[in-house]
Amino acid sequence: MSKAIAGFAPRSLLRLVLMAFTLVLLPLILLVIQNSRSLEQVNQLAQEGIENAVIDTRRASDMNDLALDMERTIRRYAVLETPELRLSYLRLLERYRQEMEPLLEVVEAGALDESLRRQLVLLVDLAQASGEQIREQVVIFDAFNQANMELDRLAREQIDVRVRQVREQVTQVRRQMWLLSAALGGASLLLVLLFTYLIIRPVRQLERRIQSLGAGVEPDERPIRGPAELVELGERLAWLHHRLRELEAQKLQFLRHLSHELKTPLASLREGADLLAEKVTGPLTAEQEEICELLVHNSFRLQGLIEQLLDYNRVQQVQVYRQPVELAPLLEESLAAHRLTLENKGIRVELALEGEPPLADSHRLRLVLDNLISNAVNYGDAGGEIRIHACAGQSTYLVTVANSGQPIPERDRERIFEPFVQGSQERKGVLKGSGIGLSIAREAAISMGGRLALDSTRPGWVCFELSLPRPADKETTND
Repeated sequence: MSKAIAGFAPRSLLRLVLMAFTLVLLPLILLVIQNSRSLEQVNQLAQEGIENAVIDTRRASDMNDLALDMERTIRRYAVLETPELRLSYLRLLERYRQEMEPLLEVVEAGALDESLRRQLVLLVDLAQASGEQIREQVVIFDAFNQANMELDRLAREQIDVRVRQVREQVTQVRRQMWLLSAALGGASLLLVLLFTYLIIRPVRQLERRIQSLGAGVEPDERPIRGPAELVELGERLAWLHHRLRELEAQKLQFLRHLSHELKTPLASLREGADLLAEKVTGPLTAEQEEICELLVHNSFRLQGLIEQLLDYNRVQQVQVYRQPVELAPLLEESLAAHRLTLENKGIRVELALEGEPPLADSHRLRLVLDNLISNAVNYGDAGGEIRIHACAGQSTYLVTVANSGQPIPERDRERIFEPFVQGSQERKGVLKGSGIGLSIAREAAISMGGRLALDSTRPGWVCFELSLPRPADKETTND
């Protein structure tokens, strides 16, 4: 079905959009034309009905008036016997016949038609009679007037019938208009949905591939079906994915080689600096001792940076082993490593652990905690406090590491998690950082199925939240 639709669609996005607008507007244009014709038909029916009703009503009324005028005129002629009255009577009689013929054509009078025609013959003969004969026969106007009243009634009834027929026709035309409007409106809606699908489907595929690129996962390799421009864009995204994967592999290889290549000269540097500091080669002057201290200090700093690079490389490559891990030993080990700095800065540590242990990888969890505690120690205020709380929720295990100190500026809150990016705050520790500690911590948390984020809702505190999954059972799982 989708392949058939894709084969029907034009290969160009511009042509697809133009075709969509044309085909969607076509039913609406047909609807407007048909409705205009239907309205014209309704208008014509109503106009004809009104005109015919007015004409027939006027004729029936005129015939009644003519019949009365004829009776008055013939009565006056019977008394006066003047030629002018006789001629006026005949004229009225002719006018009556002219009004009667068209009316009888549209009114189904039946026997009344024959009766009126016989009476007209009698009325014509009455014009040839003498005054005495007219006075004797003038009573025929009673039946003639009664027939005219009956014809007027029949005409009005049939006018009412025609009006009802016009109403039914108008109702039928209106029903047809509604059915046609529904059909053409439904066709337009189906066309809108069809072309929306044809345009949105490849766009959604591109969106998923872009999200896959951002998340660092393998995108869908199936070809994009749609306009040529979107297909070409999908091919460019596939090329970009392969290119990024090559660059990532080159970066990891570079870090791995760089880290191992630096360790060999570093070991020699450390050994030489230690020998000088221990005065194995002889006594040193004060200036020489100061230089030795600088060598030892910077060799430790260089070793820390190399270890961070190795950790960054290891986090992205080493297999993850998830199992319940006790936090207390890891936290005590990390705090012991920073004991001298904590004592020199007078920082108090508050530790509170609750609930069952989280599901994690012990090595990666140690990396996360080491980086969070190192940040809290080095960026915290002298004489301040570090609070480490951990508790188990319904579905996650939450660990918070907070230190009193200057809050992280809003512009740095997301950038601090990027590799080799440091915030604008001044580091207060002995060694200058490399800017990848929080990046390593976040990637390690994500690899364990957790999340690391900055909680900026606590005034006067810098707080990081680490959420980890709770174990569903006691079995170890490998990722």
